[in-house]
Amino acid sequence: SVDSTVMVTSTWTAPGGATLSGSNPLWIGSSNQSTLMLNSLGTGNAGNYVCGVSVIPINTQYITGPMGITNSILVSVHTANITISGSPVAGQIYTLNCSGALFGNTSLIPVITWRNATGVVTNGNGIIVSNGVLTFNPLRTSHGGQYTCQSTLSAFSSMITSSTQLIVQIPPPIITTTAVPGQVVITGSNITLLCNVQLDPSVDSTVMVTSTWTAPGGA
Repeated sequence: SVDSTVMVTSTWTAPGGATLSGSNPLWIGSSNQSTLMLNSLGTGNAGNYVCGVSVIPINTQYITGPMGITNSILVSVHTANITISGSPVAGQIYTLNCSGALFGNTSLIPVITWRNATGVVTNGNGIIVSNGVLTFNPLRTSHGGQYTCQSTLSAFSSMITSSTQLIVQIPPPIITTTAVPGQVVITGSNITLLCNVQLDPSVDSTVMVTSTWTAPGGA
């Protein structure tokens, strides 16, 4: 029944009463929307947003008052957190656990993907991937490097990452000594002392081993 020319203006009001946009002219006979874009949302953006609309007649015999509609926005925080299981020592079982969460919305469960320098981490080479947990059984020195947990929510096109540097410690080697021809010798004879170093089989990357002999008296 509004068959004469009018101008419609709209104004967005943020939580707390701040005006976010100016008037948006809209003429009779056309369809229009007043769009408010909110980028890089944080928890401080949560609350009620009001779209206020006023219809202004060009002919002053028509009078109307302002109207408003409220839209409530809940801002959820998407996180990815890595927890470790102590000191990473080669030869032991070691785990990296990544938990993704959407605080404020428990109905959506993020998909967790682990990555390292070679790409997506999958089962194999002593690694088991299950429900966001990386299990190294056993942990090897070649497993060292940066690991990134990727938490993905397809419904929001949201992806959050968290990274950790895995520095694998080498366990103490097994050291044995041997005297040739034996430990009991007579003066004037010769003896050869051998120092044998055995590393844990989980030390599967190149390392440098040095040895030093100390004589009686500390020399």
